[in-house]
Amino acid sequence: MRIPTGWRAARSSLKAQTIPEGRRSPMAEGYCVKCKGKKEMVGPQDVVLKNGKKAVKGTCPDCGTGMFKITGKA
Repeated sequence: MRIPTGWRAARSSLKAQTIPEGRRSPMAEGYCVKCKGKKEMVGPQDVVLKNGKKAVKGTCPDCGTGMFKITGKA
């Protein structure tokens, strides 16, 4: 199966840069699409996207699915 070029370009723009441990948010809540509800993320990491927006990524405490939340501008 061939992947469209536009999909690759969109996915490559989501590469993120991690923020040092001292500047991370202590609590992060996101939506788990597998459990279908808001949950507290396990191991949240603050990241900055290529377009300059801040985001938090972590995992769901119940099912282990990756969670991602865009939090705002830099």
